[in-house]
Amino acid sequence: MAMLVDTGKPVAYSVIEAARLLSISPRKLTYLIMLKEIRSFKVGKSRRVTAAALAEFVTKQEKLTAR
Repeated sequence: MAMLVDTGKPVAYSVIEAARLLSISPRKLTYLIMLKEIRSFKVGKSRRVTAAALAEFVTKQEKLTAR
């Protein structure tokens, strides 16, 4: 089991929070999640996106646009 170090930053964000961090609409983020472009998970009825999943998405987009 992995241990998490408390950095004072959230480990996972709601769709609205994650969309705000990416400067896109929540609807666009939901679409990207549906396409499996961004990993997410559910907690009850709410969906969460990890900071790592956001970082992976940004890195992938940087590599695609650098071509």
